[in-house]
Amino acid sequence: MFLTVVVPLLLPTAGYILYIIVIERRRARAEETHTRAPWWVTAPWPWLLLAGAGLMGLTLGVIAVTSGAPPHSVYTPAHLENGRVVEGTQGEPAGGEPAGGEPVGGEPAGSAPAGK
Repeated sequence: MFLTVVVPLLLPTAGYILYIIVIERRRARAEETHTRAPWWVTAPWPWLLLAGAGLMGLTLGVIAVTSGAPPHSVYTPAHLENGRVVEGTQGEPAGGEPAGGEPVGGEPAGSAPAGK
């Protein structure tokens, strides 16, 4: 419950408080030196865009690494069997062949055993 309810509520609040502290310090420093702070120092948009792009990249990277089917696995699309819809699957084919396409015994497809 803590990670799914409390953290998503407190993290944006902590970020906003941190943002206000930083902006107020920069504003106070600009008033002390009697200069005007550049627009990009006090404007939130460049920082928000940079943070959003960084978080998006991090999220996409984590999803790409931690989810999905193994590389080179075979996708079997949804199809009809005896009038019923069978869901699509991702993984080894139904025939017991590994994802590389060769039979489990290691012999090439279509070759006869050596004794026959």
